Amino acid sequence: MAEQLAPAGWRQHRLVPHDEVAFIRAPSTEVVFHLSVNLAGDGGISLTPALGVEHAGIADLQRRLFRRTSTVCQVGATMGDLLREAATPNITPLRWWVASPERAEEAVAQVVADLTTYGEPFLVGNQTLSAMIETLVGRPKSQVEYGTLAVCLAVSGDLPGARAMLTKFDTEPRVFVGEVTQRFIRTFRERFGE
Repeated sequence: MAEQLAPAGWRQHRLVPHDEVAFIRAPSTEVVFHLSVNLAGDGGISLTPALGVEHAGIADLQRRLFRRTSTVCQVGATMGDLLREAATPNITPLRWWVASPERAEEAVAQVVADLTTYGEPFLVGNQTLSAMIETLVGRPKSQVEYGTLAVCLAVSGDLPGARAMLTKFDTEPRVFVGEVTQRFIRTFRERFGE
């Protein structure tokens, strides 16, 4: 897959055998695009792709607020979701199914074609802070997205909106376990005020 993605500027970032392979592409010094492809399966593999957009400054701030070191994408989508949003008829996860090694090239070609047709507009369309906020506002949210939206709104200067999202972050069902939620709220308030 790396060979098929390389001409578009993608490079392999991480490989976890029998789990996933991840690729990145940096269209600018401030933005990194992520592509993750599932490699797990029993009796075959569905190369189910997922995409993410990481804005360097915001990601760094989120890592500090959460006290984490891992990759932080602000917006993401599965390729299946992007195909459904485009009202693509006859969508089936079988389009990325690899039943045997002989069928791998066909599935990889489909992933690359879908990335070009459906993934690229999503990635390119979320390169700015305002576009990313619009995407986040328009999608269903969990505690994760409320936290991300709080940070994005604060960075954009919309502190009342950011505080409203911080309240939702605190009241949504917990995705983050233990002290993580309260630590994020505390460090967010220290950084941006009450």
